[in-house]
Amino acid sequence: MQKNKKNIWGVFDDLPSRLYILLGVIFLAAHVIFCAYNKEIPATWSGLVSIVLYIAISVVIFFVSSRRMSIYRTEAEASDSQSGSVIAAFRDSVNIPYAIVSETGKVITVNTAMRSALPLRDSFLNLNIADICGEPLDKLLELAAKETSIEENDDSVPLADGELKRIGTIKLGKKRFKVASHPIKFKGHIYYMLVFEDITELCELADKHYAETPVIAYIVLDNLEEIAQYVKVSYRSEANQVDTILKDWAASFGGVLREYDRDKYVLFLSRKALRACERTKFEILDSIREIKIGDENMPITVSMGISTTGDTLAERERIALVALDTALQRGGDQVVIKKDNGFFYFGGKTKSQQKRTKGHSRIIANKLCSTISTSAGLVIMGHSNPDFDSIGACVGIYALARHLGLPAKIVVDTNNENFKSCTKELLKLEEYKDVFVDGVVGLGYYEAGSHLIVVDTNNFDILEAPEIAKQSFNTIVLDHHIKKAEFEHEPLFAYIDPSASSASELVTEIIEQSVPAGFLKKEEANILMSGIMVDTNNFTRTVGARTFAAALYLRNAGASTEVARTYFEEAFDSYRSEALFGADVELFGEQFAITASEGTDSAHDRVAAAKAANKLLTIKNVNAAFALVKIGDTIHISARSNGSVNVQLILEKMGGGGHFDMAGAALEKKTLDEAKALLMEKIEEFSKENNK
Repeated sequence: MQKNKKNIWGVFDDLPSRLYILLGVIFLAAHVIFCAYNKEIPATWSGLVSIVLYIAISVVIFFVSSRRMSIYRTEAEASDSQSGSVIAAFRDSVNIPYAIVSETGKVITVNTAMRSALPLRDSFLNLNIADICGEPLDKLLELAAKETSIEENDDSVPLADGELKRIGTIKLGKKRFKVASHPIKFKGHIYYMLVFEDITELCELADKHYAETPVIAYIVLDNLEEIAQYVKVSYRSEANQVDTILKDWAASFGGVLREYDRDKYVLFLSRKALRACERTKFEILDSIREIKIGDENMPITVSMGISTTGDTLAERERIALVALDTALQRGGDQVVIKKDNGFFYFGGKTKSQQKRTKGHSRIIANKLCSTISTSAGLVIMGHSNPDFDSIGACVGIYALARHLGLPAKIVVDTNNENFKSCTKELLKLEEYKDVFVDGVVGLGYYEAGSHLIVVDTNNFDILEAPEIAKQSFNTIVLDHHIKKAEFEHEPLFAYIDPSASSASELVTEIIEQSVPAGFLKKEEANILMSGIMVDTNNFTRTVGARTFAAALYLRNAGASTEVARTYFEEAFDSYRSEALFGADVELFGEQFAITASEGTDSAHDRVAAAKAANKLLTIKNVNAAFALVKIGDTIHISARSNGSVNVQLILEKMGGGGHFDMAGAALEKKTLDEAKALLMEKIEEFSKENNK
């Protein structure tokens, strides 16, 4: 009603300036018309009458409009007073805290509930919202746009009081609120009504649910097979000690541990218990490693795969098995946790020993042959910038394909110096005519029903032709490098054994179990031999009984270490690249050596860096060495260890990876000094973690 009255009586505001003029025009027109048609009454008299009538009517309208306007103003004032009282009552009675602020964050008003929610009790006038909430307006608007969730990473929860870190919420006093923002436009300015919804109880319930969510872990004693090979005495008493330690450990945090097979366990625990284990860096690994067997004092080690992700227990259990497989493929003696935001690793302090047997190699060979026997064709590929191991493994798989009668192509950089030096004799064979192709031809060769076999790497980003891997749905991985992360697309099967010296060693064992004696050509055997030699530094590093067995098989196939060594002969540019290292060597942390070179900006620089790192290991008391070289805009790091330091864990912190005693990394858009400083930082971080 008040709004209607304002619309009706508000018209009278314009009567003095419009209605009176309109009346004057009407009377004037009437006077003119009257005079034109009436000749009896004088015009003076008719004009006088018109003026009198105009004045009389104007006076009446004036008094009526004044009366109405007086009534309206009285009603409006009463209405405004009543509205103000209602708004004030509403502001004080609403129990949802809110504040109205300007676009700069200045507080215009807050309600009583907002005052109660805040620890401050003084006037809020002339204060900024940041003064009373601890967050500026732009941060509050950002929080309002986010969904509430729990932040999960390797060190976020639990906090000292057990509360989880959250996204999209704010804490005021002892309560937690979800912020909602409502913009208000007024006189060309924007104001914000910030509504704070109390979700304290909901968060407490969510925290409790999160903390008590069941987590599944698989645990295995991962080196008993190797112990059985070298220790003649029974190791069951020591295995029973491990069983007791694991059960006591599970009982300490209310977990449920069950042995589902000999020396294999499944563990159910809560997220809260898992976080406690993370804070201690899974000290259980160190406790078990202290148990030694036999005169050799070989330590028992365990591996764990844990999953906190998955909507159901069945899915979580499946992912825990994947995490365990990853732990074993990374060398064992470690914990791998799969979370929503990736994998997290603990342990890995012990160098893995060779665990394969003739029976195991036979199983892998049979599985590989049965998988590819019906293939439409094979595409064989290693990593970019191939070394002798990558080329040798590719050639070995091609020999297997030749035995099975399968068409195959090897995708490789034919302009690479390593490729040229080791395939000179091989390319003279009729069987290898048009076998080696580049990535473009290989992509055209791959078709439905074909298989892609990846060797000497499990990181598809560094393949010679990554686009082929993206297209392939039938991928097989054969590698000896530690698995860095879960595959984006799960391969048909992956044979990854970090205890092997090289991919050539793995492939040689498969060939030995699959092809008849005398089938492997001596040119193929020489390249496989060179692959083993380059990754073992001429049989001086990462060598086991299986390595020598593979070398013996290749020797019987016609391989010659003398011929293989000729592939390593250096060109002058390679010699010059290597000579640049060594002038600037720094000892860091007593057992680490670091050298750096600006390089020659050639392909020889990376090989030179690897050789420089190997040479630094000959320095007394140096257990790990790092060589940095600049190639273009990228700093390449080559790391080597004598087996007492896990350089793979160090370079993983810089986005790299590799083996326990041989790893690499690449840093883009950094100077040598910046890369060196970052490396030292990660070495120091690694040392602190492993000295706890």
